[in-house]
Amino acid sequence: MSTAAPAPTAPSCPDCGDASSRWFRPGPPEDRPQVGSPEDAAEVVRPCLRGLDREHCLIVPLDTKHRLIGLRTVSVGTADHTFMAPREVYRDALLVGASAIFVAHNHPSGDATPSADDRQITRRLAQAGATVGVELLDHLVVGDPGWVSLARLGVL
Repeated sequence: MSTAAPAPTAPSCPDCGDASSRWFRPGPPEDRPQVGSPEDAAEVVRPCLRGLDREHCLIVPLDTKHRLIGLRTVSVGTADHTFMAPREVYRDALLVGASAIFVAHNHPSGDATPSADDRQITRRLAQAGATVGVELLDHLVVGDPGWVSLARLGVL
């Protein structure tokens, strides 16, 4: 007789904020957390984006059941800008067979208010995702201590 496994916790990866852009892979599908809301995504990315002195862009690729496939640092920028080219974001998502993604980046200033550029790139990423068949579920801007969902602001 089998017993139910405990609910998986969000991954914590001390290296995911590193400029080397490593993958973090959380294990077999049955052990991966489901990321179905901005809160779930924030729980995954905040440990990686906290306390950084430059903006980092991360993607959270998800399978068809919105379970976490991995976590990838797409780019590392400056104190007030990072690079989020659709081809870079979706290349990584397509390579792991993602059906959907969350994108997140930090604001080192601590103010999570999205900029006009943040809104514009979110729209571009959503269009690119529709073209390649990988849905952009949300773009999170992470500050300290809060974060903002651009989908909840109506950008998506």
